[in-house]
Amino acid sequence: MDEEKGIEQRIENSNSRFYEAFECLSIEKMEEAWKHSDNTICIHPGWEMFTGWTAIRESWTRIFENTRTIKFFITNTKIKTFENIAIVVCLENIDTVIDDENIFRMGVIATNIFEEQNVKNNSDYNSEWLMIHHHGSVVTNYIPPNVSV
Repeated sequence: MDEEKGIEQRIENSNSRFYEAFECLSIEKMEEAWKHSDNTICIHPGWEMFTGWTAIRESWTRIFENTRTIKFFITNTKIKTFENIAIVVCLENIDTVIDDENIFRMGVIATNIFEEQNVKNNSDYNSEWLMIHHHGSVVTNYIPPNVSV
């Protein structure tokens, strides 16, 4: 049971790493969160489906260039693991500033899928959970939680 909790914590850390990269508007940090594969998929709310790391990276670059600030408060997180695959479903409570005058608050239900990979760091290989799929859908009639994002 402790091993299962440890795996779940590592997956939750990988999910947090993704949102930290997003909040930092950092393509370098986003690159660290994703598996660089032709089979990765990303669907931003209201956008088309992007397949393959090259297209996904370009989509993040466009988002980061057009976002001044963004803050996430993640709630309702559910994690399910299947050997080397993990599915995280969560509610993204988002505050974003598009320009000086417009703060936009929204809720997005996200499905994030991670795959456990052996990643070479220096001369060693370490096991990491890398994102292979992100799908966000806007919540209609969104009511923000009673907390600051």
